Amino acid sequence: MNQYEKDAAVFRALCDPNRLRVLELLRSGEKCACVLLSELNISQSTLSHHMKILCESGIVKGRREGKWTHYSLSEAGSQAAAELLQKLTRIEPSPVLKDVPYEGSRDMENEKTKLYVLTGFLGSGKTTVLLRLLEALKGKRVGVIQNEFGKLSIDGEILRNDDIKMVEINRGSIFCSCLRLNFVQALAEMAAQNFEYLFIESSGLGDPSNVEEILAASEQLCGNAYEFKGAICLVDAVNFFDQLEDLETVYRQLKHCNMAVLTKTDLVDEARIRSLKEKICEINPVCEIRTSVKGDLDLSFLEEDLMKYRWAESEETTNSVETKPKTLFMEFSGEVEQEKLQAFIGEIQDDLYRAKGFFRITGKGWNQVDLVGHRIDIRPCPEKPVSEMVFISKIGPAVIRKIFGAWEDKVGLPMQLKN
Repeated sequence: MNQYEKDAAVFRALCDPNRLRVLELLRSGEKCACVLLSELNISQSTLSHHMKILCESGIVKGRREGKWTHYSLSEAGSQAAAELLQKLTRIEPSPVLKDVPYEGSRDMENEKTKLYVLTGFLGSGKTTVLLRLLEALKGKRVGVIQNEFGKLSIDGEILRNDDIKMVEINRGSIFCSCLRLNFVQALAEMAAQNFEYLFIESSGLGDPSNVEEILAASEQLCGNAYEFKGAICLVDAVNFFDQLEDLETVYRQLKHCNMAVLTKTDLVDEARIRSLKEKICEINPVCEIRTSVKGDLDLSFLEEDLMKYRWAESEETTNSVETKPKTLFMEFSGEVEQEKLQAFIGEIQDDLYRAKGFFRITGKGWNQVDLVGHRIDIRPCPEKPVSEMVFISKIGPAVIRKIFGAWEDKVGLPMQLKN
């Protein structure tokens, strides 16, 4: 484990409410795991997960006694964590990381990793464009940080490749306080890989208004490893106007981008494209505007300075724990007829921002299924262990009953729906 990873483990230990509560309980002395279970009202597996992270950070130590483990604060580990925080927040006349570089830090300008952030609402085609970029840059050292709102990483499955180093951050937005430290930790881990390019695919519900602040904060852990080349916002030519009415996130993604890419332009006419460009210019008058069909994109922007198209100053993101939409995922072990699956999705589509997953369809084998707006796309995909689908709700937990009812009515086979 290098120095980045050791330091990041400390911050990971401190970025969860349950782990902070554990630390508060341990301040009064050693506690048995049974006591912590009772105080936190969580499952034993969840407690084991949290205690593993706390012990790996060095802040907490454990000892086995009978069938229970007893935990206490490590004096040395706690002191080291306090000194790390003090070191990283101490203001000095010149950058600390140049005077006392971390292992793996880079000083030469031409060694910086070119960093791009891909934004755009759910279903706008970020993963398709990213696959095109990865193909075009084959042979170069490329990393990906992939962020999904749900627990299940559908896009991560599509992107996963032995040649690509990828870190996945799920269950929220990397711009929200709930995952911001995980994002910074991932940036620190990737900085040690000496990539030529790093692409960050944010969740479709991510509001990147604070991305430059987060990247600046990450310099405390990884120095000048990155050159931020710009935020690229993908705009769904079919659904954009409806999406803009639904959520401020869509407006913010455009406001804080350096280049907007109109996707699915083969599905709309020229008049629609003109209207879209006018609306984009109304929100962000300076960003570059390009078009893309099925991920095909002019990649000359990789040689350009997109930062000259900066319009808006950083501001606080709208992503928060309070505004986080309800996400659910389904597991299904059988196979389903395509007509029944489409009828099920059609029944609940008005209550969802997005649904996507993989299903084994009768007579057609394994297929990737995507719902964007009112359009259901089904196309072949590699075999999966089990059929799965993620749902992102517009109506909060009320969607649970609707999903169960629609599935029973249209499909009528056993399935599991989980948070």
